[in-house]
Amino acid sequence: MFDIDPIYLKIALGIVSALILFLYAIDNLSSELQSLASDKFRDFIGKISKNRIAGLLAGAISTAVIQSSSAVSVITVVLVNTGVLSFRNSLAIIFGSKIGTTVTAQLALLSSTALAPILIIVGTLMKLLGSKFRLISKPIFFLGFILFCLGLLSSTIAPLRDNNEIVEIFANLSNPLIAYFVSAFFTAIIQSSSVTSGIVVILAMEGLIPIEVAIPMVLGANLGSSVTAFIASSRLSLHSKRAGIANVLFNFFGTSLFMLLLPYFTTFITSLVNGAAQQAALAHVMFNVINSSIFLLLLTPFEKLILKLVPGDEEEVLFKPKYLNGDEDPPKKQIQDIKREMIYSIENTIHIYEEAIAVYYNSGKQSLMKIQKLEALNDYLDDEITKAILRLAKKKLSAMDAKSSVLLVKISNNIEQIGDLGQDLSEVFTRMHTLGVAKKDVCIDQLSSIQSEFLDLVRELIPLILEPSDEKLKSIKERELRLTEHIQQHFDEHVTKLQEEDEYNGNVLVDAISILELATAKVREIRKLFEI
Repeated sequence: MFDIDPIYLKIALGIVSALILFLYAIDNLSSELQSLASDKFRDFIGKISKNRIAGLLAGAISTAVIQSSSAVSVITVVLVNTGVLSFRNSLAIIFGSKIGTTVTAQLALLSSTALAPILIIVGTLMKLLGSKFRLISKPIFFLGFILFCLGLLSSTIAPLRDNNEIVEIFANLSNPLIAYFVSAFFTAIIQSSSVTSGIVVILAMEGLIPIEVAIPMVLGANLGSSVTAFIASSRLSLHSKRAGIANVLFNFFGTSLFMLLLPYFTTFITSLVNGAAQQAALAHVMFNVINSSIFLLLLTPFEKLILKLVPGDEEEVLFKPKYLNGDEDPPKKQIQDIKREMIYSIENTIHIYEEAIAVYYNSGKQSLMKIQKLEALNDYLDDEITKAILRLAKKKLSAMDAKSSVLLVKISNNIEQIGDLGQDLSEVFTRMHTLGVAKKDVCIDQLSSIQSEFLDLVRELIPLILEPSDEKLKSIKERELRLTEHIQQHFDEHVTKLQEEDEYNGNVLVDAISILELATAKVREIRKLFEI
């Protein structure tokens, strides 16, 4: 039997528990930010991040306020996952978050442990103030929860600050390279570069470590702080993973360069201020400002490097219109752009159904998260299309254009509802896995055949919307009739099996086919709108 000190066992259990809560908070914050993706919040973040300097400042200020580059990096990764930020635009915010950590160390009175409960309480109270406030109450709550978890990690590990063995380990790190890696490892465990940097400054202040060791430890702390966002990104989309890897490489390349130039950097710092503690704090500032500035200038080649290192063909779904950008264009051009935006919505809808059927094979979160994002994007596009049509209606239109504008509103609403049904289809398979229904009990081949027919029918809407014609309407109607017949055949087969087989479980199949039948009816409504 191993003789484990109860104190260390308590610390270990505390760290594991805090990590579990932290990952839970990340998942929920991602979901809640998804619901904000169609709000003004999305436009604000999107506009700021388009300018790399503004993005850098946003990252720095955010980190200075909440005192955690780990939290800002995680939030940035989550925003990439939800489509609020593009991968490229997230880079400047990540760079800026490291500058913010230099301010954090000076704001001792504004600790994250104090801010976390405030956010949790505010988020809870806002939920009681009505629907307008309820929309942002949960994101605020879970942001506070993330900070609380990070604070919990720091407080759990805090007893080690006064542990003589830990202090001795730091005091005996005479090799700069060893000091660098030990500091990085220690920071990765506690997930707070502020704690590590604070220990380094205290050790330097007490004369326990020289500046030649303090600076490598400060650099190592910066590297170790990137682990948090990397862990978070591993559970999210391809583009979020890229942001997480970018955060790691940004810190790795920067700290490695400064380690190579350590003698020169140390000489430069010592020439500016006296005192090892002040020198260590200044080195922390200088490194992050210089490193972030360099990478900001090299943003494009750095982005290309990440794309090569983390390959993939997953489309980056962003919450912004593709074609609605010309309110000053002639009405006919605006109508054409609206139609093209609706085509984009149809393409997203097709992706929803393709991902929905994938949930049958794999109940993991990746497909469900993508479906949620695409469905939210469809809701957003429907709103944007409606707004564009309302703005168009304020102009003097021809009789044909006026009729077309009214028609397009109804069509857009139906497309959005078809997307909602696609999400419902994924929930059928989620329930299947939750209830433990065996895959063999679901006639997936029949269901896949019906879905394939349905998606072919939906694709027929694209040329119809762009340029309606009697021939296209006839083709869609024929497909509708064939699909309706096939759906009825499968229902009849199901009834027969229920009568003949004692252990037949066809509820999942019936639920799924019923959803596809409702979705087909929505396509029929769109087709009939063109016949008016």
